Amino acid sequence: MTSSHIFLLCLLLSLLNFAASQDDATIMQSIKSYLNLTSDVHWSDPDPCKWDGIICGESNRIIRILLTGKDIVGTFPQDLGKLSDLVMVDLHGNGFTGLIPDLSGLQNLVLFNVEHNKLTGVVPPSFTGLKSLIDVNLNNNFFQGPTPLFENSDVLDPVSGNSFCLDTPGTPCDPRVETLLSIAESFGYPVKLATAWRGNDPCDSWPGITCSGSDVTVVNLRRFELTGTISPSFAKLTSLETIDLSNNNLTGSIPTELTTLPMLRTLNVSINNINGAVPTFSASVNVVTSGNANIGKDGPVPHPLVELLQKMNKD
Repeated sequence: MTSSHIFLLCLLLSLLNFAASQDDATIMQSIKSYLNLTSDVHWSDPDPCKWDGIICGESNRIIRILLTGKDIVGTFPQDLGKLSDLVMVDLHGNGFTGLIPDLSGLQNLVLFNVEHNKLTGVVPPSFTGLKSLIDVNLNNNFFQGPTPLFENSDVLDPVSGNSFCLDTPGTPCDPRVETLLSIAESFGYPVKLATAWRGNDPCDSWPGITCSGSDVTVVNLRRFELTGTISPSFAKLTSLETIDLSNNNLTGSIPTELTTLPMLRTLNVSINNINGAVPTFSASVNVVTSGNANIGKDGPVPHPLVELLQKMNKD
């Protein structure tokens, strides 16, 4: 290889590193937009490598995010998995909400600490499958589903203080629990459900759930301050007689899958922001849709009367 070839190769690598560092800067600006930073966290410089708690490597790629006990509030960074050179993430002692995103791109990640936040949802396989992980702390959040089992058997992973269905890592939840968590996923795994739906038996005093024996017959989530959409997974609870999702802020349409529920007698979705055509249910099903201005329409249209009705019913 001639000296000119070596020079061109070095130039190409330099340009690639520069482009990657610019991508990191763009990602960090996006992450910043979702956070409510406290006065002692200084993220005003255009270069995120100069931000508090952000440590960069030789090529100005972000390798560590260390922001412990800063009382930062906001949605957990969904673009975090794009910072491909990350080695350490320590965010314990803050107020992050939301889900752990797809982190499969973080093949160098060694430490991940989100202890004492307000994270919800099921711990994703894209995270537990990272072979580079050594030190993980998920304590004192509101994670649900199975207790995570990590690909790397050497991972130190304290997971107490959550809402996992069982203590044994990797053991699947009861099918009824899995279905109800799938329903919660369409609502964005709200903290209100994550704190209340604990254990592996939904018939054991789960708020909003009524059973006959071991069969779930009623899901009553009226006034639960829900957002998101109605999950087709309701159709898996074949003993359901009543679904009450009224007085929330749900969007989207009523899934046609709900028409297959053989025991259903009442579906109440009143006072929401539901749109689209109402599926054809059996004549024995009472479908209540009042207070949804966009029922029968393709998409949501602002309607002051509905907003007033929602406010009156939630007061």
